[in-house]
Amino acid sequence: MTFQVGEKVGDYEIVGILGRGGMGKVFRVRNLLTNRLEAMKIVLPDTAASPEMADRFLREIRVHASLDHPHIAQLRTALRIENHVVMIIELVEGEGLDECLRQGIVDVLDGIRYVGQVLSALDYAHARGVIHRDIKPANIIVTQGTVKLTDFGIARAPGDRSFTRSGVALGSLYYMSPEQVRTEPIDGRSDLYSVGVTLYEIATGKRPFEGASDYSILSAHVSEMPVPPADLNSSLPSGLSEVILKALAKPPAERFQTAGEFRDALRQVSGFSRSEAALPPVPAPAGIDPSRLAPVESALVAALGPIARHLVARTAHKASGFDDLCRQLAEQIPDPKERKSFLRAVGGAAGGGAATTASTPAAPQVWDPSVLETARQALAVYVGPIAGVIVNQAAKTSRTKQELLEELASEIPSERDRRNFLARASG
Repeated sequence: MTFQVGEKVGDYEIVGILGRGGMGKVFRVRNLLTNRLEAMKIVLPDTAASPEMADRFLREIRVHASLDHPHIAQLRTALRIENHVVMIIELVEGEGLDECLRQGIVDVLDGIRYVGQVLSALDYAHARGVIHRDIKPANIIVTQGTVKLTDFGIARAPGDRSFTRSGVALGSLYYMSPEQVRTEPIDGRSDLYSVGVTLYEIATGKRPFEGASDYSILSAHVSEMPVPPADLNSSLPSGLSEVILKALAKPPAERFQTAGEFRDALRQVSGFSRSEAALPPVPAPAGIDPSRLAPVESALVAALGPIARHLVARTAHKASGFDDLCRQLAEQIPDPKERKSFLRAVGGAAGGGAATTASTPAAPQVWDPSVLETARQALAVYVGPIAGVIVNQAAKTSRTKQELLEELASEIPSERDRRNFLARASG
């Protein structure tokens, strides 16, 4: 099998090439059964024969399959085709953050938001023992104002001690932590250093360490102090330079200790908080005081990122009251610690009642996965990648398929598009 455009690979047809990395190639493919466009990743022929590369690819599959987060590109499935193992991944339509930076189209405040979303994904992954180990702009895809973290090719799963051989430093050299350079044991704080390098590049247009050779760059990570970002860009929001420098501290103990802590520090940056506050308020339905929605949205943003605004607006219009709103929103937060933090925050906004009510969600309707997947595919045509989140949220409160589809159709502005969606999803 040659894996060429136009070739059929099992139930998939290759329709384009998305990219090539050190060990694999990624294609745009069309599922011949569902007609859905997806991404297919394979091991390159010249590395497929290597037991180490084959093991690494299988590890990537297992690690990726354990993660389900709105800012991580979703692994749909993995399968064997002839002598090849392939990954079928959510197709994220967009551009790599590296390309956006090259084009100079990333505003600093937008960049902070993107990094906040990456940190949300890392907080989720780290809580499950998964360390990415190759955070860099090329592995962050910007799509419709949000980002997706990709490429877990050298990620480490819980209990995994592979690929830590003496003398082998894994990761992209411009973004590697000092402990990666020294091939020392690493934890989630190594990823946070790499995020710090990425944020430095967003803030200044330059990487903190450049050099004439690989050795000089790697040596700088270990022993040189970066120029403060504020010295290179005097227009940065107040406090951002200090946050970046803390992320780039050489000893892990002097950095942010968790992705959540890093994200919280970014939320305090002057200018970014004002930017969020400048958004128009979420319209409230009758029965819910509009002034109570703002703190709920702020608490949910901390857990889910920018998608929170959409979820609050959508859920508020069908919730029976404020406590029910908070309960439904809490169900959308996958991480137990973040869910608990959200409930504490909205409990204060509700005078204590919401936290108690939201902590005991009602049992959801059991759905045939094929019904939800068909609905997600049909809705994605009109609302993009957020469709999966909308479907999952609607499925928790709908009792019948017709009720589910009508709820989803309400997300589509055009009457004609709503009819087309219902016809397609009902089939």
